[in-house]
Amino acid sequence: MYRCVNCGAKIEELYRSYCENVLKLLECDNCGYLADKYIEYDPVIILVDLILLDKRAYRHFLYNCNLKHYWKLIIIIWLVESFRNLSLCDYRSTNIETSKTMQPTFDGHCNFYLVLLRTAFSFVAFVIVVVLLTKLKWYFRPKCPDKESTTHLWKALVIGGSCKLLGLLEITWGHIFSAPHYFLIMGYTLLSLLTAYSVVSDSGKMESSIILGMGTLVYNCASNFFPTTFEI
Repeated sequence: MYRCVNCGAKIEELYRSYCENVLKLLECDNCGYLADKYIEYDPVIILVDLILLDKRAYRHFLYNCNLKHYWKLIIIIWLVESFRNLSLCDYRSTNIETSKTMQPTFDGHCNFYLVLLRTAFSFVAFVIVVVLLTKLKWYFRPKCPDKESTTHLWKALVIGGSCKLLGLLEITWGHIFSAPHYFLIMGYTLLSLLTAYSVVSDSGKMESSIILGMGTLVYNCASNFFPTTFEI
């Protein structure tokens, strides 16, 4: 089942193909606009609208695109975030104050494999909390979403969290520990998560902010709880 990118209503088909090179986009019965104008758009334009946090682009990407390689994006995000956290270990060892960056503190040099486990543990904790809180909210709604909504939910968290890949720029430019750069990337990541989550959960900004805020709090707590060095 597809979705209209304008109003989010379910629609059985987005277009009709009359021959190999001719197709007609269908209108949504609910809003009267083209159900998905992005079918005829160049991928670069879709990417620009995603960067601009356009909900229509997110609906197209999450509901109307057959993307089968989300796991690859998850691995890339995991590795980039782990490498950034590993870099923070060396920064901590120089006895420079890290509280300004609002990053979890490390004592001494971290073990690479423990950092990988710590990042994975934090991500899983974040996803579990957000999914459980969302399911709890859906439970009390008059019209409960279908089972596919859970799949779209974790995909939305992956797509929204992909903005963490901007951390590669920090690593490349050597500004991993600069607070302004960190705040800029985290702020944009949270806005992207908020947009993607609100599209899938059909929630307002306040509800979405509260649930994602709880997930982020658990993520930070999980990061501080998990050890990154071997006790000798």
